Amino acid sequence: MKDKSKAKQAIVRRVDIDTILRAKSGDQTALEKVLEHYKGYMLELCQFELYDASGRVYTCYDEELYHELQLKLMIVVLENFNLE
Repeated sequence: MKDKSKAKQAIVRRVDIDTILRAKSGDQTALEKVLEHYKGYMLELCQFELYDASGRVYTCYDEELYHELQLKLMIVVLENFNLE
């Protein structure tokens, strides 16, 4: 019999600390890697639904909010991230 508790566990992927430290020091490639890692989460936060007159649902994304979230993440990594 298979262990059911293992099947329900989610795989958590994290950005490694070296990448974050390189991004904090100004490495553009590392910063892009951090942004790419959180892209799906940020897009999920920016998602909303619109309905037309016939009731069809359209999934849309608020690009302005997405760019604002990217900017806030960059500020946190570049200015506020601290290991202490």
